[in-house]
Amino acid sequence: MTSLDGQNSRAAGIGIGLTIAGLGILLLFDQTGFLGWHPRWSVWPFLLILFGIARFAAPRPDGSRNAGGWLIVIGVWLLLNEMRVLRFRDSWPLILVALGAHTIWKALRPGRAPGSQAGQL
Repeated sequence: MTSLDGQNSRAAGIGIGLTIAGLGILLLFDQTGFLGWHPRWSVWPFLLILFGIARFAAPRPDGSRNAGGWLIVIGVWLLLNEMRVLRFRDSWPLILVALGAHTIWKALRPGRAPGSQAGQL
């Protein structure tokens, strides 16, 4: 790892930390009524989406971005539930569809032996 890589990862860590702390402060103010903002849905699914985007933007050393992608998908699903667009009781089979599509995607990726990263989503 070069010094430039270390600086980039440090800057990314600081940016993610500031984002998480800032969102925490906003959520605290929202919970205490300090902001006076009362949306029809909860704000917390946005946290998963933002954290997923940050994880997706910085891939793992092996080049995979799976964790970030899953956080984005779960955050969007939770947000749609909070907005009453796609309720859990109606949409839970989509989890099976997503897991099946992910399994097929992993099997079709070039350069990966099946089962080489067992237990990793």
